Amino acid sequence: MATEFPPGPPGQPDISYLPDHDSYLARIKRRRETETLTTQLPPGFPSQIQNELVWDGNELADKYDWNYKLTSDDLAEIESALQHFRAQNVGLGYINQDTFPLPNLHKKLREISKEIHSGHGFKVIRGVPVTAHTREENIIIYAGISSHIAPIRGRQDSQYDGKPADVVLAHIKDLTASVDANKIGAPAYTHDKQVFHTDIGDVIALFALGEAAEGGQSYLSSSWKVYNELAATRPDLIQTLAEPWAADTFGKRDTPYTLAPLLHHQPATDTDPERLIIQYARRAFTGYWGLPRSADIPSITEAQAEALDALHFTAEKYAVSLDFHQGDIQYVNNLSIFHARAGFRDSADKQRHLVRLWLRDPEYAWKTPEVLQSRWDVTRDAPDLNRVDSAEVSDGSLKYTLEKGGNDSQPSYQEATGAPVETRSPLGYSVGPVTIIFLNISKMIGTGVYSTPSAILRGTGSVGLSMIYWTLGFFTSISTLSVLLEFASYFPNRSGSEVVYLEQAYPRPRWLFPTAFAFLNVVLSFSSGNSIVCAQYLFRISSHTPTPWELKGVAIAAYTLAFLCVVFHTKASYAFSNGIGIVKTLTLLFVAITGLVVLGGNIPSIPDPHANFRDAFNGLPPTPYGLNNALYRIIFSYTGFDNAFNVVNEVKNPIKTLRRNTFLSVFLVAILYNLANVAYFASVPLDQLRAAKEITASLFFTAVFGQSGAVRGLNFLIALSSFGNLVTVLIGSSRMIRECGRQGVLPFPRFWATTRPFGTPIGPYFVKWFLTVVMILAPPAGDAFNFVVDLQVYPTAFFHILVGIGLFIVRYRRKKLGLGRGEFKAWNVVLVFNILVYGYLLVMPWYPPEGGPYAGNVSFWYATYVVTGTGILIGCGIYYYAWIWLLPKLRGYRIRQEVLTLEDGAQSHKVIKVPVAELAEWDASHDAVGRPLNRVGSHSGDSEHIGVITTDGEKRQDGDVKDVDPEK
Repeated sequence: MATEFPPGPPGQPDISYLPDHDSYLARIKRRRETETLTTQLPPGFPSQIQNELVWDGNELADKYDWNYKLTSDDLAEIESALQHFRAQNVGLGYINQDTFPLPNLHKKLREISKEIHSGHGFKVIRGVPVTAHTREENIIIYAGISSHIAPIRGRQDSQYDGKPADVVLAHIKDLTASVDANKIGAPAYTHDKQVFHTDIGDVIALFALGEAAEGGQSYLSSSWKVYNELAATRPDLIQTLAEPWAADTFGKRDTPYTLAPLLHHQPATDTDPERLIIQYARRAFTGYWGLPRSADIPSITEAQAEALDALHFTAEKYAVSLDFHQGDIQYVNNLSIFHARAGFRDSADKQRHLVRLWLRDPEYAWKTPEVLQSRWDVTRDAPDLNRVDSAEVSDGSLKYTLEKGGNDSQPSYQEATGAPVETRSPLGYSVGPVTIIFLNISKMIGTGVYSTPSAILRGTGSVGLSMIYWTLGFFTSISTLSVLLEFASYFPNRSGSEVVYLEQAYPRPRWLFPTAFAFLNVVLSFSSGNSIVCAQYLFRISSHTPTPWELKGVAIAAYTLAFLCVVFHTKASYAFSNGIGIVKTLTLLFVAITGLVVLGGNIPSIPDPHANFRDAFNGLPPTPYGLNNALYRIIFSYTGFDNAFNVVNEVKNPIKTLRRNTFLSVFLVAILYNLANVAYFASVPLDQLRAAKEITASLFFTAVFGQSGAVRGLNFLIALSSFGNLVTVLIGSSRMIRECGRQGVLPFPRFWATTRPFGTPIGPYFVKWFLTVVMILAPPAGDAFNFVVDLQVYPTAFFHILVGIGLFIVRYRRKKLGLGRGEFKAWNVVLVFNILVYGYLLVMPWYPPEGGPYAGNVSFWYATYVVTGTGILIGCGIYYYAWIWLLPKLRGYRIRQEVLTLEDGAQSHKVIKVPVAELAEWDASHDAVGRPLNRVGSHSGDSEHIGVITTDGEKRQDGDVKDVDPEK
């Protein structure tokens, strides 16, 4: 093959793909003599960056061992995984951590992924016995090992054998002996030198199936080291690199060129350190033999030409050469490392042959620069966010489609009857780590810890058992949180929490569980109990004992104000919630600290603060009814730990963000709850605590501060805490109700799904306000709080059991279909514990209290809430049967779903009636989700699970070598 390159188009600087050092020096000299070069870095860019990713390849071998040699035990485990995958008789595209299990090696591979993302940026796994396996077996081993390092495989080509396909594996070898050089547009398919460059995506993996007879060394260089040198010596080139460049698309995209900087600066955030990302490929600006630089696009400038050479020669100066042999797998952080290759020579018996994967690890992935997002989306999923292009896999009558949201989550499979994934959330992406923490904390720290301790003490009978119950609430919350987080890892692009998880765990009978859960959540979506407690504390400020109607009126006013705080602006409602959340946390922290002061004997009005802790387990003997009643109130007090799962599709990189911050929020609240109870028991006599209703904290303040103005101020803070709970519950549960409406099982889907006119879920907000007002007015004032708490917890316990069992079902189905594991997996013992706790809550309420059926915590029959909750569930079942089966059969139609897209971009399912005579035609013209089949531009699916993994990589059907290099 010729080594000279065609000249560039008119106006293009004298520069070619292969850098010339003499020309580089001459250009430096010329520019310094004729131009005034800036000495300032772009605003915000660091003068230097320090990190393990900054290294000098000339010294690196003395400090870092980048090799991991597979042991005999590793190789035995890999061989076992190979046989396990073979036994499943599925396509190569289904290779993942479940189908290629490495139970012991997995931990080491996860450490390697961490090293790639936050250590030195690369690692080489050595010792795969290539010659002992067939070509296909080697590909299985390579993809299997890689799935444990970074489970998402990127798409590198969109055709195979001339047909549309998602090809995720590229073969890198010299084809010049069999392919016309004029058809080769990338040096990867020649024996020429490859200059320093980057690919597309996060992690580049190369597996050596064969070595060259001579040459072909692999070079890596820290792009952060290159940045540091240029920032210190040539800040003008940093400025040039940070400005938009016209990259040639060589006629392979809708536009002849794209505009984007080569250098991207990401300032430090609460969750991520400061980062610099240089993404470039030289031939996009110089052309290569078969694809010269286009003449009808802007030429690069002299400054850009010099910057290209500076990147290469500086990278070359600090590069490390890898001893890359057959059986080695090289993993490289594409965001912080340049890679290159020396020229090579093949022989008849030794030929250089690499296979490449583009990978992403959701656990450690860096944030993609926004300007690169659409370009990189091409390698992961459909780039057109105005439609959903989904692949489909089947399990009997169940159809699973590949869906992608706009929240940086990975594509995921969901059963097609589920509500359509909104590729761009109409509610925005305003939920970050701080908001997640306070969404949970603000809902948990509401009225429970200030109002329920007395009832819990009465139910448990003693201080010691009461404290154990509060700790049990923590473990119950953590177990449920683990279940929800694993579900979220399977469905990371759907808000609504249990709405989605029940829908996906129990897709048959079709729409049964969505119908029951939707109507239950709408009917029980009121917050009357918290509103009443908020009103009680407001009256407590003025020491006024309200009449029942005064209490109801203030409760309605408080909830109406909360409604007005969230209905007009989503981002502002989150900011308001966060602000109140901070006040609530500080208030409870004040209670906890005050309790410790009391316990230390520093309050004269409380002479013996340890009295209630002596013989802590002595007291009234607990009854089964009392213990169950106490556990209900514990569950109620911790309610809210799952609130952030209602807004998953509004969270960027949701699983990583949720895992860190949801567990933190529960842990903090559990500590504060237990300290608050210590404060109550240290300050208030037990007989007063047992006799209290919903004002436990007020007794504490009076005992410590007397009847001073400080008590009124502290009561105000608790009233504000209750009010903040109303706001936070409105935010979270409105998303859950909206998701119920988007399933299509509720009437008027537009009403539930729309975010017009304020960009907020105004329909669910209004329904919650209306039902809360009704429930404040309807029940007797003295019984409202207890009855509502019980009524809401009982059916919730039923669905929590179903969610726990459903997780086992989802795991089984995903393993059967080869869909891989999520980013998080709950321990089985945690899952079983969670099911048992909610099973207890479901059974024990039927046990009557001592003293007869009217001796419960309400003035009417003790199990009214149990029968009411059960009746609601039965009513949902009757409604479902009549709606889905009886009426369609009697009237000659069948129920189908179709996708409804609203003006604000919101999407929903709409359930429609299709006459039996038109049923076959309707089914033939719509996919399983309910979208018309005549939409344009669908692709064949997910690169991770159903993408084609080729094992030959020679020549395509049309004779052309497909260009899958990063400049594509």
